[in-house]
Amino acid sequence: MATRHIVLIGFSGSGKSTIGPLLASRLKYRFIDTDQRIETDTGLTIAEIFRHKGEQAFRRQEIQTVVDVLNRRRSTVVALGGGAFESREIRKVAGERGLVIYLSCSRREIYRRLKGKQDRPLLDVTPSAGQTVREAHMSRIEILLKKRLANYRLADLVISTTGKTPTLVTRQLLKQVGRR
Repeated sequence: MATRHIVLIGFSGSGKSTIGPLLASRLKYRFIDTDQRIETDTGLTIAEIFRHKGEQAFRRQEIQTVVDVLNRRRSTVVALGGGAFESREIRKVAGERGLVIYLSCSRREIYRRLKGKQDRPLLDVTPSAGQTVREAHMSRIEILLKKRLANYRLADLVISTTGKTPTLVTRQLLKQVGRR
């Protein structure tokens, strides 16, 4: 039987990169953040890849990276980028090789966590006339969440991170994973 990885999915700011290492440590698994891996492999930030090569080039690199990571034998907690689960190929390999966990989070909490961060290219929006920066970001988050929600809901487990500490979410995840 193939090694079962734990694959964390969810919107940017939902806690994947914060909770992933905590969960991996408790399970004695390895942790890999696929966005960090892509940056290491390419020598470019995600924002630079988007700016210079485009989103499609980034998505191709993302598929290659995720498939590579999930085809390894060693048990790993894998944090996927916010849009990675839009890929049919990534959904397939994640479902075959791992337990997929959707870290859900309210859009207000996502906004609060991401406010002021410059490394989220899909949230790099210019407010329209009469719109504040906050309104533009909240609108973009809502649009992307609606677009991605159907795929996020395909996860094996759903855990809300809204208003919770990373330690509490990790404990909740350990209880859920232990039941599987």
